[in-house]
Amino acid sequence: MDIIKQKHPAWKRLLHKWQAKRNVPFRRKFFMGYDLYGNTYWEFTIDGNMTRLRRKLEPFKEEIFKVDYFKTIPPQWLQWLRRTRFDAPSLDELVSDQLRQQRLKILAQQADQKWQLEKLRLEEENKVKLLHELQRAELESAPKIENKKEAKKTKEIHDADNSHEDPWKQADESRNENPIQSTTIKPR
Repeated sequence: MDIIKQKHPAWKRLLHKWQAKRNVPFRRKFFMGYDLYGNTYWEFTIDGNMTRLRRKLEPFKEEIFKVDYFKTIPPQWLQWLRRTRFDAPSLDELVSDQLRQQRLKILAQQADQKWQLEKLRLEEENKVKLLHELQRAELESAPKIENKKEAKKTKEIHDADNSHEDPWKQADESRNENPIQSTTIKPR
């Protein structure tokens, strides 16, 4: 209620209480409530038909364009204006919804920070793994470079032993030859 006290003087709040009474004869306009921005909401009738009253918003501050009012209308009041909600929302409901939204923003920021930290942790973990892998590869390759001649000799010996057994090796050796010269034509 402090929010409304700041926006509307006491005499206007009393006038709104009196305008909210529905048992006054010949009244065509009824006050329904406030929102947190100081806007007031009304039900009224033009032709005296009290079964289906029209609903409207009277803004706290006048804007040049009517579209600009939508940024100050809470969803609960918008539902009431569009008749998807039967009862008008109370100020306590609007305040609790505003607190819920603030808590939700704080939780969303905490979740974003958590995911950022998790991403950084995973990146650091991958960097450490990569460094260990590079160090291991360097250690494995260092003795091979020193004993390169010995490794080459053992490979040649191994290749010579397995050349008659390995058809893929034979195919690779035949590629080095000139294909035109190696081709033979068999007569029919």
